[in-house]
Amino acid sequence: MKRIALILISLSLGLQSLSALDLSLNDYMNMVEESNKDLYMADIDTKLAETQKKLARSQALPMVSASAGYTRNLLEITTPYAIGAEAGTNAYGYHDLIYADVPYNSKNDFSVSVGVQQLLFDMSVFQALKASRKYSDMAGTIYEATRQGILTAAKQLYYQCVLLEEVYNVKKETEQNAYETWQDIMMKYENDLASELDVLQAEVNWQINIPESTQAARNRDLALNNMKLLAGIDTSAEVNLTDGLTLGLPEQPAWPEPGSVLSSRPDYVTMQQQVELLEINKDAEKATFYPSLSATLGYGWQASNDEFSFDDGTNALQAGLELTIPIFYGGSRFAKLEEAKLNLEQSKVDLLKKQDEILSEISNLQLLLAESSSRLVSAEKTRETADRAYRIMEISARNGMATQLDLKDARLSQSNATLNYYSAVYDYLDAYFQWQQALGEGDINPF
Repeated sequence: MKRIALILISLSLGLQSLSALDLSLNDYMNMVEESNKDLYMADIDTKLAETQKKLARSQALPMVSASAGYTRNLLEITTPYAIGAEAGTNAYGYHDLIYADVPYNSKNDFSVSVGVQQLLFDMSVFQALKASRKYSDMAGTIYEATRQGILTAAKQLYYQCVLLEEVYNVKKETEQNAYETWQDIMMKYENDLASELDVLQAEVNWQINIPESTQAARNRDLALNNMKLLAGIDTSAEVNLTDGLTLGLPEQPAWPEPGSVLSSRPDYVTMQQQVELLEINKDAEKATFYPSLSATLGYGWQASNDEFSFDDGTNALQAGLELTIPIFYGGSRFAKLEEAKLNLEQSKVDLLKKQDEILSEISNLQLLLAESSSRLVSAEKTRETADRAYRIMEISARNGMATQLDLKDARLSQSNATLNYYSAVYDYLDAYFQWQQALGEGDINPF
């Protein structure tokens, strides 16, 4: 059902219907997971790793080959052959031999052969098979790390677009209020209830807000294009984001035990697998000091005659063992083994550094979430206060008890408080999504 829904969405985007595409966060993340090109490339990498595993496994399996051949000899090949001796003797007292050209080849040559080769012992091949299995597992973990990173970016980008839409709405509402105030002052001026200075101030206030609204619309559209690009949506398609910033905010999470986080982090698991892979690589370099043993078994049949006959053929059956013992390679094997050991040691140090970085990241995110949560509470209270102050100032201005400058200051304070609130909400969500990814919980479920 999920795939059918995504197909229907894609069709609607392809037709570029006039109605906007309603996208919740879950719908958008489903589209990202289905259509993102980076995820598709990571999936190809996992398939390539699986192919490499099959290729390594093939080296340990028997190799069977068969061939059949037919040759038609177009020219007769002859060779001199003694067929008798003359009756008399020559000057030396010997009988001269009589030679005749005897056919050397037949008109038809037939051949059939079947051969089997089996590797019995080769440590290098066995280590390559182990490495391919480990690499396949690591490719799957890398895919999961890529997936979590992209889905986290999708959640952040979705709410960034929602934030910029709210910013645009606030700027546009401020512009509209300034326009209506200017219109109201104009009517009062025409009725000698306001001065020309009041009209000019109101008009300047309105004109100042126009470029701010235009800039907010541009920022929103740029973010929307980036959001569409991440999900493979046509940039010309119109979308409507249905989830608001304040809809179902998650509670501040409890802090986990730092050590339990490591096993759930795909990037950390990937580095662990890399250490194990380099351990196998070290063993593979050791394997070059071991001999290898292989066995062969072959059967052949050959016949030659002037007719198309398969009778009187010659059969051959052979079996053999081949032992290869490495003796001296100029010291290259020792150097490669030392290099493998050093690479392994380096990867272990990198793993310890990654562990410290993850624990530090968790600690920093704890501070960031606590700070953003506290700022969110403060911004919400400030917004409520600014809303009440503006409503009071608006009534006072309409009754002539406050100047346009007072009303402008109150409106500016209200707009700033609203934008600060939305920004605090987004910062909290952004920190929460980072916290999810830091714990290896970058799942498609946002909360």
